[in-house]
Amino acid sequence: MSSPSEIYEPPGCEYPQSHATKRDIWTELSGVAGHHAHCTSFYLDTVEGMSNDIFSTEGEDHHQGLARTHKLSDGSISFFLSHSELDDGDKGSLSQYRYDGPTRDEHVLQTSPLTVAPMKQNLLIEEQHPSDIVFLPDVDRVDAGYLFVTEEYVGHRLSVYRWALGQDLVLHGQIRQGFPAGGPNFVFIDRVAHDYYLGIASSNWGWGKLFVALDRDLFPKCEQGALDVDAFRAVTPESWFPFPVTGGASQCKLVRDSTGQWYLLGFRSDPADDPNGTDYVDVYEVTWSPFRISYRLGSVHISFKAGDTGFASTGTHYVEPSGRLLVSSSYRWAEDQGPGNSGFVSRVDECPSF
Repeated sequence: MSSPSEIYEPPGCEYPQSHATKRDIWTELSGVAGHHAHCTSFYLDTVEGMSNDIFSTEGEDHHQGLARTHKLSDGSISFFLSHSELDDGDKGSLSQYRYDGPTRDEHVLQTSPLTVAPMKQNLLIEEQHPSDIVFLPDVDRVDAGYLFVTEEYVGHRLSVYRWALGQDLVLHGQIRQGFPAGGPNFVFIDRVAHDYYLGIASSNWGWGKLFVALDRDLFPKCEQGALDVDAFRAVTPESWFPFPVTGGASQCKLVRDSTGQWYLLGFRSDPADDPNGTDYVDVYEVTWSPFRISYRLGSVHISFKAGDTGFASTGTHYVEPSGRLLVSSSYRWAEDQGPGNSGFVSRVDECPSF
């Protein structure tokens, strides 16, 4: 397969890449676990149709993926939620929310009552079970980016949605590779040197497919909204790889630590579908040339605040420019407990490493 390209970056274009953590990954995760008291909460202003209604089949439906943007130029942060609807003929959804409450750097701060992030869009899609999602910022730190969504039950593909502050999610492109039934249900993407690596995988098969795109090919115009989905090519000579993330992880995400080593984090609850289960971050080492995801190196137990937040529904992370690791999750269903006129909401907890 190809290795990370060493091609000089054209001047005047800043290609997006996640920040490295300030410390090694084990220290960062131990910090998250040890700073339980510093976890903060806010609400997403969801809808009653996302609740666990004991008199219907809503309980089989659930939130599945959570993602967030960087802190935008107006001080807000946008959050995205994928929600499954499993009855025949139902449509899953992608929704976006604008958090404009207080922050410390890019970490949300808790208020009393909890800040409610209003829903800005609830997009029904032709997929019952949109699963893992990940947000990739656009070039030059603009208030825009792309939401990558795996379609597990119906589409058996990856869809990419274009987004900008104050605008709706719009389907931007798709990757269809003849993925078999029962997936894909995981996605990860980041820039390594001058290459963007995109992994589309499934715990149902135990395999994934790896794609690569040169930064200047993926963003050929170096302008907002111009990402070229067709720039992704299956790596050579072998794009299929064993995918060892098992045990019911809700999401998995790439992270780079202070040593320069890459890892894949799996966010898992035990039992896998129990909102009150025990939550773990599983750690897998990633190498790029050749590409390999290791067996699980270890797990770190994370404690969220009292309530139904946990990795049985969603699990994701964000690394601030300072290198502080933030780990987040949400409710599995909307609950009728929002303050004021908000009604049905889903709480998000965000836990910092220091």
